[in-house]
Formats: sequence, C-alpha cells, structure tokens
Amino acid sequence: MDKMRIYQLSDCHLHLGDEASRANLIRALTTIEEADDGDVLLLTGDLICGPCVEIYTQFKAIVQAHTSIVKIFAIAGNHDDLAMMKSVFSDSRIQVKDHVHLNDNLSLCFVDSSQKPLSNMSLGGGRVSTKALSALKKFTRKHRSIVVIHHPVVNLGAKWFTEIGIENNLAVMEAIHPQTLAILSGHAHAFFKEPIKIQERIIPLIVSPATSYGFEHTNPSYEKNTNIGIMAFDLVPTLALTPAPAPAPAVGEEIKPEKATGTNNREIEYSLRESVINLNH
Repeated sequence: MDKMRIYQLSDCHLHLGDEASRANLIRALTTIEEADDGDVLLLTGDLICGPCVEIYTQFKAIVQAHTSIVKIFAIAGNHDDLAMMKSVFSDSRIQVKDHVHLNDNLSLCFVDSSQKPLSNMSLGGGRVSTKALSALKKFTRKHRSIVVIHHPVVNLGAKWFTEIGIENNLAVMEAIHPQTLAILSGHAHAFFKEPIKIQERIIPLIVSPATSYGFEHTNPSYEKNTNIGIMAFDLVPTLALTPAPAPAPAVGEEIKPEKATGTNNREIEYSLRESVINLNH
C-alpha cells in the first residue's frame, strides 16, 4: 500500500439562514480540493445544527459539488439524526457505515456516540449503545483499525466541556483493542492530541477543530471564538521485522490462515502523521 492522505472535517453545524457555516464548509472543501491529494474524507459529526431533511440535502449538495474525493464517510454527532443521515445520503458519495477496510491490513471503525445519555447530562452529551460497544470490541480485536467517533473518549478541555462527553466513555475505552492505531474525534471545536492508555499501549486521541466556529477552552465559561480548521493525516506504511516462523501444527490441529504480510513476508505497520490546517477568519 502506498502513502494515503485522509482529511477530516468536523462540526460543520450547517443550518438554514446561516451563510457563515455554509461559506466555511465550502472553504474547507475547496482547500482540500485545491491540494488535490485526498484519498479519504471523514465527516465526523454535528454536520448540521438540528435534524432536518432539507438541511442534510443542502449539506450533501455542497459536499458533492466541492470535492472530487470518492471515499467519503460520515458519522453522527449529538446534533445529528443517524437514520435521517443514512436516508438522505443514500444516493450520494457520502457513506454512513459501521466500518470500511482500507486494505487487507488496516480498517476504519466508525462508532456512533450520538445516542442520548440515560442519565441527566448536559445537552450535548452522548452515549455508545451496548450493541455498538460489542461491535467495537469485536472489530478492533479482529482488525488493525483507526477508530472514528464524534465525542472524545476522555474528558478534555474546559470544565464545562467535560460535562458534555460520552456518558459511558470508560466502557468505550475498554472495548478498544490496544492494536488500534489511533482514535479520531471532533465535538471539541478545537485541536487536541492526547495519549490514551489502552492496557499497556499508548494510543493517540486526535481531536479535530470545527469548520463552523471554535470553543475557547481557556475560558471557564462557554465561549465561542473564530478559530476554525480541518485535519489532514498521512498514513504511511512501513515494514516491520519479519515475524518468526510459526511452529508446525500438531497432528489433527487446525491450520489457521496466516496474517497478511507485505513484501518479502514482512508485516506491514503504519504511522499516522497529523497536521492541522487552520482556516481562521
């Protein structure tokens, strides 16, 4: 596999009558299109301000008109309606999936955190369903993955922001296998990179800024700012050391297929290099 570039847009908050959110979304997509190097585009939730077929239709039209990237994947945020997204986007390049295999060695695992909390949390909080947790656990154990979720899986940023996270975030972290390459999210309207310890391994949590407006996390009270942007990721394959040959199976033992390997039977590993593209006014 050659080097791959993944772009991430988050928290576009498109809504009727707001020309700024529309212009910012077009500006972000145009920036990516002018670079002409995108392989995958991730739309990581809060695409619009409130569930509405008309606004999702507008969002779809803007994306389709301003990017030629074929592989576009969207997840829901706390302002979205997952079923409505699937319905409106079904005839477009924007795909709403549980997972996708980038190749034989690496996958994207999409996690829905848009479910309403069961407890009395502040507006904006999310929850991952028991079914989704089970799927996350199973998939990340079977496949080397990048996990993509709207809400960050740990509390970060201003105190008021920590109150609108994932209700069951500890269960989410427990479900993620340590072979996971990275966790990508949005929701914070600001860039963060935090090391997350999963068992004995450190996995980076990378949080994208928003295209709509920023959050001032240095302020103890809720406050917006004009800091907007997008993320770019370079997924670079490397060749690890040749694995030791497996012992010969015992008589009657099932022979399991070997893990996919790269050139000269050497396992393929990856590095993910992130960069923030600022779109400040």
